[in-house]
Amino acid sequence: MGNLVKLESTFVLILVLSIYAIFDFSFWIFLIFLLAPDLTAIGYVFNKRIGSMVYNVGHMYVLSILVTILYLWAKAPVLLQIALIWLANISIDRTLGYGLKYASDFKITTVQKL
Repeated sequence: MGNLVKLESTFVLILVLSIYAIFDFSFWIFLIFLLAPDLTAIGYVFNKRIGSMVYNVGHMYVLSILVTILYLWAKAPVLLQIALIWLANISIDRTLGYGLKYASDFKITTVQKL
């Protein structure tokens, strides 16, 4: 099952990169902000429970898709750029075998449990 998640995430990444290229967004902006969603790991400063909660909120597809929907409504290209970079980060993580975190330990993820 974990391999299916990785394969699915690889296809999401390919789609996201294709859309990013079609819109001719900046490659440098992409690289600069690619790891920005990982700043949600700051919650681990407090404890594992808060850390996993904050990290997981930042690494669920739901919020980045909501930003994409907001782009469709507002027609502000920066929103799509943010959403695509965010989606790329999530899909890269899952392609590499990382996933949402369990409160028990940062190193234990949903992809690994599959």
